[in-house]
Amino acid sequence: MKYIKIVGLAAVAAMAIMAFVGAASASATQLCATTGTGAECAGSGAGKFEYEGAVTGTSTNATLATNLANVVCEHSETTLNAEASTGSPVITGTVSALSFTGCKTEGTNIACTVTVRNLPYHSELSGTTLTVTDPSGAGAKVVCGLVLSCEFLTPEANLAVVNGSPTVAKAEGVELEHEAGLTCPATAEWNATYAVTAPTGLTVL
Repeated sequence: MKYIKIVGLAAVAAMAIMAFVGAASASATQLCATTGTGAECAGSGAGKFEYEGAVTGTSTNATLATNLANVVCEHSETTLNAEASTGSPVITGTVSALSFTGCKTEGTNIACTVTVRNLPYHSELSGTTLTVTDPSGAGAKVVCGLVLSCEFLTPEANLAVVNGSPTVAKAEGVELEHEAGLTCPATAEWNATYAVTAPTGLTVL
């Protein structure tokens, strides 16, 4: 009898764990903003509503770090079009725009041109992780005089979303694929912090 009770308790515990895991994996992601037009969002503060549509972000510290030279861009802007306000568990979307201006090599101040490749990109927002993917590679061709001339791409980039005023999306140490050659580096990674400029008061739940 004691053995049966122990087995029964173990079964109950296992079912509870499975229920918890199932609930966690099925948790929803929600976009809320003061300019939203959907239902009021619970848990995001008063005056925020479900938001679906274009989200614009800007960065003043986008950096391509390589062993040949680091390239810093004064301004980068991107637009993501969210296909829904709520997803279980992800909100899918499209990165329809990405640009880099005022770019130059760090220290030597050589002007660089950055030409974005393969737009648009697919995006998925799951909780506070934004994943951007493209089968041909998301990225850009970077030319800095005779120092650097190379195409930098990645099939997948993950950005961490941090709620705040404003909410930001951070790309940290994203490794980039590239060609081989004298003006292509041995190593390359991308770092940037994009602050949401529209819609106002964006929060990810």
